[in-house]
Amino acid sequence: MAQATNYVEDKVLNAITSNGSINFATGGVTLGSGIYIGLFTGAPTDSGGGTEVATSGTGYTRIQTGSAMASGGTQGKFDGATSGSITNDAEIMFPQSTADWGNVSAVGLFDASTGGNLLVYGSLTSVVEMLNGDIFKIPSGGFTVSMD
Repeated sequence: MAQATNYVEDKVLNAITSNGSINFATGGVTLGSGIYIGLFTGAPTDSGGGTEVATSGTGYTRIQTGSAMASGGTQGKFDGATSGSITNDAEIMFPQSTADWGNVSAVGLFDASTGGNLLVYGSLTSVVEMLNGDIFKIPSGGFTVSMD
């Protein structure tokens, strides 16, 4: 099986976390306006799916973040990828819940604020029970996307 180099991994991660694009012929990355982070109570798979936190009457919304190398996003930008890994460089905070969200067990990156495509996902280290009035936060350095 072939393995991508760190160079390619870094280009892909920078494009994903900014919602941008890559021109492999030139090696250039066109940075986009940001990516959206969503929360799941049922983990997705490679084919998508999963159970995202309900939006109706709960106060939940995906949070837009971006790349530290480009404008866009509202908080918690991702720093530039190195050695096939990229991490958020500031806290990412979701709005206060206005109803119970359930047990949040996974996060994902989407290319749109609603609907769209799930690009990357992963399980949390531990499940977080989100009750009415709680605020879900991802600390600086707490969200890392890696490629190997």
